[in-house]
Amino acid sequence: MNRQEIKSQFNQCHSKEESFRALVKISKTLNKLDTDLKIDSNAVTGCESQVWLVAHKDAKSALWQFHADSDAKLIRGFLAIILAYVDGLNSQEIQQVNLIEILEGLNLSAYLTSSRNNGIRAIISKIQQLTNIN
Repeated sequence: MNRQEIKSQFNQCHSKEESFRALVKISKTLNKLDTDLKIDSNAVTGCESQVWLVAHKDAKSALWQFHADSDAKLIRGFLAIILAYVDGLNSQEIQQVNLIEILEGLNLSAYLTSSRNNGIRAIISKIQQLTNIN
């Protein structure tokens, strides 16, 4: 699912329940990560649920590709959204994306409980660390 489709999906939501259903629907678009990639070095620490993140920088184009997975359905939805906004960007572009602002713009703040908020911030931090140009 691309950025425009995500925006469109959430713009059509007029209640918290509709947003929840949209988040669950989006979670189903995230491909499952191969079991052999669900290892400690790919784990995102700071998440209450299990989250794995794999990043690959294309040597020729310098663009990043990400793959992620979680054992929690809502987090999978958040991952799908986050990856849609950073996949295919270069390091500098990724560092400039304000993912929290994007999630808030999609009216997803209601689903960011304290522990989920910490987990989302840990995911964003891991993406920024992996793509740090310094």
